[in-house]
Amino acid sequence: MHTLLIILPILFAGIILVNKTATKNLVAIFFVAVLALASLVSYFSFESPYVADLPHFSHSLFIFVDIVLLLYFLVQGIVKTHSVVTLLSLAQLVLYGVLLSLSQTISSSDILIDKLSIMMYLIINMVGGIIIIYSLKYIQSEELSEFKKRSFIALEFFFLAVMNFLVSTNNIEIFFMLFEFTTLCSYLLIGYRSDAIATSNALKALWMNQIGGVVILLALILSSLHYDTIHFDLLIANIEDIYLIPIALLGVAAFVKGASIPFESWLLGAMVAPTPVSAMLHSATMVKIAPFLMLKLAPAMSEFVSLSITLFGTFVFFTASLMALSKDYFKEILGLSTIALLALMMAMASIGTAEAIEACLVLMVFHAISKALLFLQAGILEKSFHLKYMKDIDGLIDKSPLVVFFIVIGFASLTLPPFGAFIAKFMAIESISELIALNPLYAISLLFIALGSVFLTLLYFKVLTKLFAKDIDTKESSKIIISKYYSYTSFALVALLVLGIFVSYKMQLLNSFEIFIPTLLILTTLILFASTFFKKAHRVKEYYCGEKERLSVNMYYFNIPESFIKTVHLVSVLFLIVLVLGVLL
Repeated sequence: MHTLLIILPILFAGIILVNKTATKNLVAIFFVAVLALASLVSYFSFESPYVADLPHFSHSLFIFVDIVLLLYFLVQGIVKTHSVVTLLSLAQLVLYGVLLSLSQTISSSDILIDKLSIMMYLIINMVGGIIIIYSLKYIQSEELSEFKKRSFIALEFFFLAVMNFLVSTNNIEIFFMLFEFTTLCSYLLIGYRSDAIATSNALKALWMNQIGGVVILLALILSSLHYDTIHFDLLIANIEDIYLIPIALLGVAAFVKGASIPFESWLLGAMVAPTPVSAMLHSATMVKIAPFLMLKLAPAMSEFVSLSITLFGTFVFFTASLMALSKDYFKEILGLSTIALLALMMAMASIGTAEAIEACLVLMVFHAISKALLFLQAGILEKSFHLKYMKDIDGLIDKSPLVVFFIVIGFASLTLPPFGAFIAKFMAIESISELIALNPLYAISLLFIALGSVFLTLLYFKVLTKLFAKDIDTKESSKIIISKYYSYTSFALVALLVLGIFVSYKMQLLNSFEIFIPTLLILTTLILFASTFFKKAHRVKEYYCGEKERLSVNMYYFNIPESFIKTVHLVSVLFLIVLVLGVLL
């Protein structure tokens, strides 16, 4: 079953690419259902970790594929006259050549599928599959050739295959190849519209993620020289506190892939791509590699590494949340909040206690579902309502109460009980509070989490108040019916959120009272604002005699000085330098 989750999406991608029939959408939906079912079967049939070795010839094939992939990046750098991409591609080719010249005598299984892998299958295939179904309608409205539209869906399926393989491998060299394949997929998808800004942002994503590739190769070389292995399990089992540099470098690669500050611009630049790309990157693929990798490395982290990553992760959570509060572009708001929450996940993973790991896993699952739901609505706003900025969405509650409902649920699931994201943040605060007695520096992380949580809550309520706002002179407009591809996929994600509440109850993370009351309040608020009781109300200034007065309701926001952003970037770079140099000293 595990092998099918790698092979089937590749097969499906090929079929989608050549299928020109009128049933191509139904075929794609069937393929998504197969992958979702396979991931569920893997989850419910899991009893103990599964290990396996790949055939010997496959390693030679992977080396060939790796070299071709790095040469492709090099060609892109030369053709697009991008010196940074060119230099980083050359650096990776040289480092990969050094790695191949080394021989490791201690080997282990190439495949290791544990509970973490199984959980990642659910996120990748179920959330990713829903996004693919949404894409079937979205991509048809793009001014692209029919072949390019089919190739877009095919590339999404291929992305799922790469991610399924990545979370299954125990071989860091194979992990590097798959890490680079995710970079390739993001490069192709971000630049899919082929205009100047799409190409520029795709190249930015390429060179920034290549930094992650460079540090992984350095980690592989150092692991080979000192530990004589390139396998995760053996590296972690034999780790020495006096030689943690491979772990620190792999941690840096996680921060790069997670678009943590100072690497956030590659993920924010992805917003120029078709919206399903943003939904895929932020929820089911790509950036989820970051907390996944941190969870794998956590058992090997020393107190210094764990503390450094926790401080840095919570610092990014705080600063990214603050930066998001100043934005008006809806997808940029979602992007920065993703960066913030990913950093929090990595901080929790690095702590390594049972409660902190559980908090990380809960946040990973709920974040994937919620962000997919919100990005789907961002695409609907762009395609159906031609809206991108929150300042322009007056009267949306009249035009499409359903879209407002989905956005409210999406933000509520990241902020309020009874949803898992709220539970995870509460667990994170508890986990770090318990560590302050051991090291007072954890109090700084606790402060970062508290402030970041406040900023994110303000951000979400800032958006929600605008959704229901309506100026006095706003004209009544007829409701806009959205496509069933859009509504059904959104309802599917809401259903997953509801299922998550049930799981939280079964895991005793919340009791029935803590679930019922918040749910009732959320639904009551939605019903009141959607009802005719509030639709006819006018807002008037105090001390007026009830006459209508023009009142403009706008977003509250502030400008963050460029000097502040530069300072944050400098501090972030220093954090990463301290992480790497600290394990060397």
